[in-house]
Amino acid sequence: MAYLFQQVDCQVENPMDAIGNLDMDYAIVRFSPPPSTLTAYSVSYVYGDCYECPSQTLVQRSAYLSQPYCVQVPVNYETELTFGGPLCSAKISPYTIKPKQFSYHDLTLSTNSVGECQIDFSTVSSEALSAGWVPLICLFMYLFFIIAFRWLWIKGQKRDIEELLQSETMDPMLGGSGGVDNISIGSGGAKDELLSPLVTSDFDTSNQYSSLNDMMKSKRDRKKKRIDSLDTFRGLSLTLMIFVNYGGGGYYFFNHSTWNGLTVADLLFPWFVWIMGVTVGVTFKAPEGDTRTSKWLTVLLRCVKLFGLGLLLNSAGGDGDLSTLRIPGVLQYFSIAYLYINAIVLFLDSPVGTKSSWTRNAASYALLGSLSLITYCVLTYASGEFEVDGQTCPGAYLGAGGLYGNEAHPKCTGGYHRYVDVMVLGKSHFYDSPTCENVYDCIAYDPEGIVGSLSASFLAFLGLLTGKIVKYHKKKRSDKRMGMIYCASLGVVLLLLAGMLCDFNQNPTVNYVPVNKNMWSPPFILACGGFANVLFTLLFYFIDYSEDDGEHEGEVMWEGWPLRQVGKNSIVLYMGHELLDGTLPFAVYFTEKSKHLHWGTTLSNAIGVTVWILIALRMDKKKFYVSV
Repeated sequence: MAYLFQQVDCQVENPMDAIGNLDMDYAIVRFSPPPSTLTAYSVSYVYGDCYECPSQTLVQRSAYLSQPYCVQVPVNYETELTFGGPLCSAKISPYTIKPKQFSYHDLTLSTNSVGECQIDFSTVSSEALSAGWVPLICLFMYLFFIIAFRWLWIKGQKRDIEELLQSETMDPMLGGSGGVDNISIGSGGAKDELLSPLVTSDFDTSNQYSSLNDMMKSKRDRKKKRIDSLDTFRGLSLTLMIFVNYGGGGYYFFNHSTWNGLTVADLLFPWFVWIMGVTVGVTFKAPEGDTRTSKWLTVLLRCVKLFGLGLLLNSAGGDGDLSTLRIPGVLQYFSIAYLYINAIVLFLDSPVGTKSSWTRNAASYALLGSLSLITYCVLTYASGEFEVDGQTCPGAYLGAGGLYGNEAHPKCTGGYHRYVDVMVLGKSHFYDSPTCENVYDCIAYDPEGIVGSLSASFLAFLGLLTGKIVKYHKKKRSDKRMGMIYCASLGVVLLLLAGMLCDFNQNPTVNYVPVNKNMWSPPFILACGGFANVLFTLLFYFIDYSEDDGEHEGEVMWEGWPLRQVGKNSIVLYMGHELLDGTLPFAVYFTEKSKHLHWGTTLSNAIGVTVWILIALRMDKKKFYVSV
């Protein structure tokens, strides 16, 4: 935790000079010289994000000194200060501070008229360089304006074209019965695609319609091959992931949880795993005979390619030393989860692929689907004592190690999860900079370890179930309505189960299981699946539900632009943003100081994300798609 609380120079005339050198989410507290009667004193602290941690020494003075002592203090959580000394021991209760970002405070320890110690905490100055939430608010307003402007533009173009087609019997200048025989609109796809200014602004003579009704009928007759809301959800997750990985504007809630808890960043990668499960559920067709073997080979080949690409990303920026190559990773989790859910559908789905073929095997689906979670729970919660790095760790240990739990088990970070990684992979082949490092002073731990892949596979299975619901409820509008009800209900149930398992608490008692992304705990998996179901249902309603279904005329409320285009080339953007992180034009800082401000970081991260979105739009326009 020494990284969070560091001594800084306070021998400056202007406090703003000291603040200008701070990183985001920090303030300065100056401990002014105490009265000469306090010849020795100490200050210890406990950071609010450090659960059940012992006090750490912040200031230690063995003799009276006339110079102040300045410390940078994080502002995202409260910090509890405890003072000690010959006159102050047991006379001052812990003092809690939560300064504002880029503020400068003066803390003075003195004695009152009866000789008791007292604290005076005052604000010297507060710098408004960070502007707090303003950069993030402006960014979201800008995105909303762009999407809304394009939506209104397309609506206007549609209205103009429809008025032109409907005027065919009224304007003889168009020729014959209105001359619409000589007008064509687009070359395929939904009407929103036909009229999109990003596709074309010219009439294409390759497709003729004699009336508006013929155009509508032709659009309904086309077979839709993709679920746009699923592509949009994938694009939303990837766009947020790129923003987070590039810095998230410097906002702490765009970082991963220190240990227990849930942030926006924690949801994004699991949502990808869930979406993969949905995709398999929607697109899978049970093969017959020899084609089943061919399907197995295709699945295995894709798993190998995903795992290999993951190793490639892990080796980026290294020197090719295989002895220290990290083996686990994001794409490796995709590989394992993809193999797991495909094995289930290949084993259980009949060649007919009818609705009854999987509903009839509901019990088998439930058993095989939950097998990974059962194995995870046995390894995590039913394991006995084990020894790692010379320390005996208790069974079912779920802590962060280090300072966690008053330093009871400092070398037991992640419990049995890390133990399995050490035994199978070795200490040099997994992540060595975990999120708990700065707060808990924990040892190396990989959040994408071997045991966690079992839980991730179960999340993919939850996505598979949602995909089955969508597959058999996507034709008529009445079917879609029931499908949305099923998906939303499943999401609510999963969220309630997650809340009950963790007692609706970030750090529950020993009788409950915390929400923990580092360990992919069951409440975390259920929460990710629940939020995914609810969000996907909303996107499905706005994008896919209201379109024409052959029986009911409808108009898509939002076609998913530009997130849908991002989701259709997700592997390219994911690999690209990882490999090109920190390079122009994906990282742009105009001054050195801007790197320390929310304005500068948010602008740079937004530019990087925008460039990737433009690349995705260009690839979609050229119909250039890459899959693994």
